[in-house]
Amino acid sequence: MSKKNRCAFEFYNCDADRTHSSMNPIYEKNVYRDTRDSRRKLWKRIKTECEMKNIAIKDSDMSQVRFNIMNGSPVDANKYMMYGVILQKNMMD
Repeated sequence: MSKKNRCAFEFYNCDADRTHSSMNPIYEKNVYRDTRDSRRKLWKRIKTECEMKNIAIKDSDMSQVRFNIMNGSPVDANKYMMYGVILQKNMMD
């Protein structure tokens, strides 16, 4: 029986240095699979966090963050965010 490698993404609020100790996996229970619908939900979460001032993204970078989340690698959006990070998890089906 062959198994496929799939990935999912998790979003965490964190400190400016993105230390693991500042990320709380007990608080964060959302896992965003690599599907169109889940990517939309992740993008909505990022926008909400930004509007609530929990994370910082320059207005000029928002379109690139959206593109990375919706069409590219969501992890690439990290370079535009402060106080938030998207992590990729590899999963087996």
